[in-house]
Amino acid sequence: MLPPPTVESVNAALAPPKNHRDISRVRFAYSYLNEIPKFLKPQGLEYTVVPGLKRSVKSGQRLHFTTPNAFTLDPVAAGLPWPTGLDCIRQSKFWKSGLSISSELLELFARDEAISQAVKANGKSLGSIAAHELNTVEEDRFTKFATYLFPEADEGRMRLLAASIVYIVIFDDAWEMVAGNELNDVRDGFLDRLQGRACQTPESDLQALITSTVDGFHEMDAQAGDGGQEVIDRLVDFCRHVPPAQQFDTLGDYLTYRRIDAGVPYILACVKFSISSDVEIESPQLEKFLRLISDHVSLVNDLASYEKEKRAYDQGRTYHLINTVEVVQRLFSLPTENSAKALAYAMQLQVEVEVEQELARMRDNNSLTAEEWQFVDAVLTMTAGNVFYSVVSSRYGGESTRILE
Repeated sequence: MLPPPTVESVNAALAPPKNHRDISRVRFAYSYLNEIPKFLKPQGLEYTVVPGLKRSVKSGQRLHFTTPNAFTLDPVAAGLPWPTGLDCIRQSKFWKSGLSISSELLELFARDEAISQAVKANGKSLGSIAAHELNTVEEDRFTKFATYLFPEADEGRMRLLAASIVYIVIFDDAWEMVAGNELNDVRDGFLDRLQGRACQTPESDLQALITSTVDGFHEMDAQAGDGGQEVIDRLVDFCRHVPPAQQFDTLGDYLTYRRIDAGVPYILACVKFSISSDVEIESPQLEKFLRLISDHVSLVNDLASYEKEKRAYDQGRTYHLINTVEVVQRLFSLPTENSAKALAYAMQLQVEVEVEQELARMRDNNSLTAEEWQFVDAVLTMTAGNVFYSVVSSRYGGESTRILE
């Protein structure tokens, strides 16, 4: 019998030796699909980008757009659960810079008096949310998200993207903010600052750093691309999105809402910003591909987070259970949660088949520019990174998924 994997053995196999000094060490492995039928297995997604993409490297059957800012990971070689056919997983070399600014922001949010007085309907203050994140080991925080989803960003862009994720963490479920004037004032003041409408009165350290990150996005846009303003705009949209319906009558209605609730437009803007692109995300040529990617992100997030969300809902710690597994079980009158998970996972695998078909269609029709193909490849890397984060984060599986030291 083989010995159980350890943190050392997993990380040694995760990347080539030349990249070991840059690895953000993996300490958790969450196999969130253990109870589904074994015949549901992913198939490798294969496609080749059009010739002409610079700085590409071959991996399996695909050519990936890459930069020196990141390196490739191999979760299968490391023995990690890998419930997808997507095969390009990259890690930023600048993850420490991202965690540094996110820790600085979290500390300022936790100490800010106005933030601590802003209490959500569930009784939690925004300051306590920041304090809770700070109680988690830095490398295991949600702010590590950018490390795998936007790996090709240079160091300056990685810092800004990591900062924006802190704002997502703090102001998530902003539609719940109806409990008091303090909460509304804090939220509206934050949104005004994002949009450059804040008054010129003396700023707190927190307000000054928020303004600095907004200025940073604009400065990056002046250098290359125009994604910085889109990140800001989509972040504002996310903070303003409406509450969910009491229940969804169709799976299509749910996935349409979940696209917004999961912050997919914001994530796509971050991908664009990370590669200094000025591609038009709303282009009709990309519409079907990005809709499929949106569904994939939503399905993966829901499958990975279901157990945690269901416990919180059953214990009265949240007011809504917004999850594909719940919707599928209810709409199809399925007898168990595991059968609903199996169907949701089958949907994810079908989406991957359709993604491969859409990639082939776009290639055969020669319908994309080289810059659009670069964006498509970065989106696929983001999508694989989302799966990887779901597997290696303590956020969903908790301490029970910790790898032996």
